[in-house]
Amino acid sequence: MSKKRIIEREYKLTHDAFFDETFGMPSFGIAFLKAKLPRKLLKQLDVDRLTVIKPKFRDKGFRETRPDIVYQVPIRETDEHVNFYVIVEHKSLDDHSAIFQLWGYVCQLCCRDVDQRLTDPKTKRRKAWPKNFRLSPIIPMIIHHGEKRFTGETQLADLFYEIPGTKEYLPHLQAILVDLSTIEEGNLPRDPNAPELYVVLLIMKAIFSKDRTTLKRKFLTILDDLHPYSQNPKYYELIRKLWFYTQYNAKELTRMDYNELEPAVQKTIGDDNMPTLAQIFFKEGKVEGKVEGKVEGKVEGKVEAIFDVLEDRFGEIPQATKDTVTKINDLAVLRRLSVFAGKCKSLAEFKKALK
Repeated sequence: MSKKRIIEREYKLTHDAFFDETFGMPSFGIAFLKAKLPRKLLKQLDVDRLTVIKPKFRDKGFRETRPDIVYQVPIRETDEHVNFYVIVEHKSLDDHSAIFQLWGYVCQLCCRDVDQRLTDPKTKRRKAWPKNFRLSPIIPMIIHHGEKRFTGETQLADLFYEIPGTKEYLPHLQAILVDLSTIEEGNLPRDPNAPELYVVLLIMKAIFSKDRTTLKRKFLTILDDLHPYSQNPKYYELIRKLWFYTQYNAKELTRMDYNELEPAVQKTIGDDNMPTLAQIFFKEGKVEGKVEGKVEGKVEGKVEAIFDVLEDRFGEIPQATKDTVTKINDLAVLRRLSVFAGKCKSLAEFKKALK
């Protein structure tokens, strides 16, 4: 991997990349599920033994795809081969296909579950389905943060065309919705054993703020919360991620704002030599406009957001489509395309909208 790619992977933290790296921390997952799952369900689960798995599936075009995060949790007093799963899908846009996308992942995870539990390890052949065989329970969850609240359906049956007399026979997959845009800051969950829970959710909620003063204050609150843990390598890295995520995604903050915040970051982690995102990309000959607060950077950020949504929904994007989008420098057009990227039914439909 080239030096530039390594740098981009570490510092160019998009919403999806930040979500993957933070929600993918087992300690975060444990605290998050304890805060968001019903109490009567938690009593039946050994959440402290949670593991993060990354199953890979294939779509109808045989492209590799996977859910954002899958938590696997042992069920108390049951066969060790039966686990409880939570499939978590992250959305920073109002994606009305979210529950349909989750349905696909649930179905494929069920097939994987059957293969693993009914395949004879010696012969590698599938056993007959026993009379008492039951699938492992799977719950879908949508995590949304954005400028506006999530308005997509969370019940799969609601996506079907309504004909009287059919609803009771439709698949009733119900997702748990955690919409950070509608949760008051004071109601964000905290866990004394996992300070990462509150600070990650807080920055995801605050990142779209148009008030520079408010966003800076939230970031300083995060530093205060993590300061007692800052010498722990795990939280040292988390602070770095929070810092670079903020620099890359906070549209309203200027270079002056980052210059004000940087000493607080360095003091918290005890690293006076930690480079800023601007310094890193200036060194590479690439100016990130979001750090500078320039229009060019906002355009680039919007283009990246469009690519993130399309790749998340349809897999690899044709280079010709990427080239066409990259040439657009009208923010209004890019905003419309960003919304359409979350609604279109295929890459072909999106491509038509570019003409």
